[in-house]
Amino acid sequence: MLNLAHKIFRSLGRDQRGITGLETAIVLIAFVVVSSVFAFAALSTGLFTTDKAKQTIHAGLAETQGTMELKGSVTATADITGSSGTVSDLVFWVANAAGGENTDLTPGNTIIKYTDPVQTKTFTAASGSTFTAAGIGNADTDSFLERGETYAITLTGIESGGANGLTTSLSTNTTFSLEVIPPSGAILFIERTTPASFNLTDSLD
Repeated sequence: MLNLAHKIFRSLGRDQRGITGLETAIVLIAFVVVSSVFAFAALSTGLFTTDKAKQTIHAGLAETQGTMELKGSVTATADITGSSGTVSDLVFWVANAAGGENTDLTPGNTIIKYTDPVQTKTFTAASGSTFTAAGIGNADTDSFLERGETYAITLTGIESGGANGLTTSLSTNTTFSLEVIPPSGAILFIERTTPASFNLTDSLD
């Protein structure tokens, strides 16, 4: 009887199939948990990347949709006629490009940068030199350039010593540029050359 019990005990000691199966199950569960963690991390990274790409696309669309375009020519008013005259005022007209979003033309929100071969000047309310933006035709009275509207932008007193005076007056045969920089959207770049002799008002095409 004792020999039989001893044999059974020795047999149970050698049979570890239950323990091996339990270890295998624990390892499989660990693999599943680790795989789930990695899958969640990969999914979160993918969602974050997709969201950033979406924001970039929307920002690009906003820049494109806010684009302005020049309507007509740039008009220069001279202080005196002839070859010795200088420009006192510049006027040009802008509108939204097809499908463009509203653009805030309030001085300070929108900035105009003037450049010629000898100087650069920024027109904004904060700099003490500013411009006016006025709706024409069916435009309303706010300073937002909306679809279907046209605004006249005027730089007055830009002759040397004027209210918005340049360091050196804009004279004849001079190429200058204007950059209209809105708070959002593309910059409108305008380049013109003054005539060899001024009338009181000249259209710079």
